[in-house]
Amino acid sequence: MAMRGATRASAQAASFNPADAGTSEEKWSKMLADRPLWAPKDGPLVVVSPHPDDEVLGSGGLIHSWAGSRRPVTILSVTDGEAAFPNWKGLDLVRREELKGALRKLCLQHVSVFRIGLPDGRVGRHANRLRDIILALVDPFTTLIAPYERDGHPDHDAIGEVCCSLARSHGIDFARYLVWAWHHADPASLEKQRWGRFSLSFEARRAKARAVQCFASQLKPPHAVPVVPPHVLCHFERPYEAFLL
Repeated sequence: MAMRGATRASAQAASFNPADAGTSEEKWSKMLADRPLWAPKDGPLVVVSPHPDDEVLGSGGLIHSWAGSRRPVTILSVTDGEAAFPNWKGLDLVRREELKGALRKLCLQHVSVFRIGLPDGRVGRHANRLRDIILALVDPFTTLIAPYERDGHPDHDAIGEVCCSLARSHGIDFARYLVWAWHHADPASLEKQRWGRFSLSFEARRAKARAVQCFASQLKPPHAVPVVPPHVLCHFERPYEAFLL
């Protein structure tokens, strides 16, 4: 998530504060309740993650289920999330280790992680490099799972825009997950969009919950306010994961 670093990097990210109450989960649940069930086509997944934890929050249940059915899953980890707490030396290493631990909790099967290491909060300056890397990872059988292009964080938005453009111009199947928009967006503004719900088994929900807790730097940072407080985390505890299609 790395919201604090983004606040320093972009005025756009300062438009909401994770500490605020934000949009209630009840409002989202009501809007999403009648959306159709959805699953990717049979084939590999490439999950593009702005910061370590976004892939688990947004699509951890899908990753668990897909890897568990022996389908290939690759996580493209775009930044190391070092800007979440700029004065925390070595946070990039901490967050990479948190991701490793989370994936061990999430999946018994191997999930490939391709790390780029772009600067947290400034991904938009490297859009061409990101585009080339994604193109090298996908093929006609791949489903691309990417952040929502209007999620409200500059890295999420930049990555989402690149992925949307690539998917549409190359005919790649793709779906977008929300992270920050669950907190700050109005469900009515997205009500007419095409949604799909990926149903999660009890095992997938439990594995995702355990994996999320591995991101201690974001949930319980020492001597700091959490980047992901409980009222934000509740959006990722549903019995399904919702994607914009």
